[in-house]
Amino acid sequence: MLRKIRVVLALVLALCMVLPFSALAANSGYSGVVTIVHTNDVHSNVDVEPYVKGYVDSLRAAGKNVVLVSAGDAFKGTAFASMTDGLDVATVMNMTGYEMFAIGNHEQMLGTEKFKKIVDKAEFPVLAANIGSEWREAIPEIKDYVIKEFGGTKIAFIGITYPAFGDPKASETIIKAAERAKAAAQAEGASVFIAVTHVGILDADVTIRSTSIAEKCPWLTAIIDAHCHTAHKEGLMQGDVLIAETGEYGNNIGVVELTFASGKVTGVTAKLVPIKGYEEDSGITPDAEIKAFIDEVNAKSADYLNEVVAKTPVDLDGVRGFSRTRETNFGNVVTDAMRQAAKTDIAIVMGPYLRVDVPAGDITRDQLMTTLYENVDLCMVEVTGHDIYEFMARGLSLYPEENSWFTHISGVMVEFNPTLGNSIISIRMPDGSDFDIDATYTCAVRSDNVATYFPNRAYSMGYGTICEVVADYLNSGVVVNREVAGRMKPVETVFSDVVGHWAEDAIYEALKQRSITGYADGTFRPNSAISLDKFIALLTAAFKLTDEEVKAVFPEGGSSESLARKDAALSIKKMIDLKGIALTQSAAQPFTDLKDVSGDAAAAIGALQSAELINGIGGGKFAPNANATRCEMAILVDRILTIAAEDAKAA
Repeated sequence: MLRKIRVVLALVLALCMVLPFSALAANSGYSGVVTIVHTNDVHSNVDVEPYVKGYVDSLRAAGKNVVLVSAGDAFKGTAFASMTDGLDVATVMNMTGYEMFAIGNHEQMLGTEKFKKIVDKAEFPVLAANIGSEWREAIPEIKDYVIKEFGGTKIAFIGITYPAFGDPKASETIIKAAERAKAAAQAEGASVFIAVTHVGILDADVTIRSTSIAEKCPWLTAIIDAHCHTAHKEGLMQGDVLIAETGEYGNNIGVVELTFASGKVTGVTAKLVPIKGYEEDSGITPDAEIKAFIDEVNAKSADYLNEVVAKTPVDLDGVRGFSRTRETNFGNVVTDAMRQAAKTDIAIVMGPYLRVDVPAGDITRDQLMTTLYENVDLCMVEVTGHDIYEFMARGLSLYPEENSWFTHISGVMVEFNPTLGNSIISIRMPDGSDFDIDATYTCAVRSDNVATYFPNRAYSMGYGTICEVVADYLNSGVVVNREVAGRMKPVETVFSDVVGHWAEDAIYEALKQRSITGYADGTFRPNSAISLDKFIALLTAAFKLTDEEVKAVFPEGGSSESLARKDAALSIKKMIDLKGIALTQSAAQPFTDLKDVSGDAAAAIGALQSAELINGIGGGKFAPNANATRCEMAILVDRILTIAAEDAKAA
């Protein structure tokens, strides 16, 4: 026995002497192809899953290494899901063999209690590295990442979910979570990193798009994306990072292939396999067991779902291309029904909750549940005029492009100017009377929209479910029109107090950039003081500041307090230096009222004066302690942007 051991050791030593170390190291990692099969935004259209299973089985039968991934929004959307709060969908996904699932925004809308039941049933890990503490405490099974190993090479899949509405640090949280997960996975030996994200490429906030994640995390090889329902036929390259997304509702199966040589990724490609409408042409044999289970579930609820519950005399526009871009007659019907049922001042519903068109004629319960995206409870919540203004401004910000935050409304009339960055020009009550931005109103809202619009705010229930409310409204004899009511009206009107103002052009430029906004009463208030919060928003939008740059310029954060001119000058100078904008210098008589100003502020004011960006208030004075006004900051920003553009052109 000892002789045999000696012989083996001798052979090993001889091999080490013959082969260089590099040759040995070259065999330490995986060489070959790893195929990631993925779906996203299926929204419980489970008919695709037998084909997903059939496709994966065929790849594995051919000797392929396969990882099956879902990028979220799977457990809500059709009656199939609604009947068991997504549990039947979990069963189907278990049968399909999913190996991980990134939490989508619609899973968040289920709430922790319902989603915990799904997680308990799921046989695959659930990922969301950036999810909040409330969710982690309620569902401790949520992971930051999972690792898959092939031939000694470990691939970490990092989950990123859609951030909470209105989170000012959403982008920062996402990147920190991704980097934290990377470091932890590296400690376990991972050397390749794939993000499974539910953020998309179309969000109104560009900083949380998957393209932004790719820019800030260039160490990623690929992003398996979701949320915006975009179909990237051959993937989208952002730098060296491939972004893949399949579209929606199981229309396609996504395929990403990673080619490895000795543990290093040498190639990455993406493609789509069309399924819906191409079932026979796909060449895929659907899994019979999964199909039988789906058929069994559907049969149990067929009579209930096929019952006619309402009628409409005209076609109702609910399809995505309409409901997320403009006012629709269906949006009018739904919000009017909600407002009437809850007896509130206002009613709102997010565009993504109007899913498909409803043709004129009879409407079955299945149709209504499908187009209204689940039969949830109607709620009432108290809102301020400011709330409504912010919701409508965000919803209209991308007009006429698609926007997941597009908000349909009943109870107010909104005018906005597309040529001025979709700025809201005015909000009025339906009778034309003033809308009070500081008043409190009652608002009807879907229960699954409450956490999105009003996180942690109290609400009341007991007004019926959304499907019942809309059916009752349609059956009440109300007149339903094919035309819209003009509740979100694009206009060419400008703010009444800007016309003829000395800073008019600069204000218009700021509005076009969406770096500043007006007020709901049709005024801009150019001579009013600007708050620190609004000033930060102005600079961030105008100069595309990153979270790190904002923190560098404003280390103490923002506030609602008015901003002094001296502080505005100091922050502007910090931002100019940070961005590397070159200022010309000219001879200028220093202001005479800077004795009590800090040295840094005085120096900043002097630099801006020498560059002829500021002129003071006359008489050789600057008025450093006076409030900076909205128009002053708009024109100052406009002048700096002009200098920056000239520098870029010269370069």
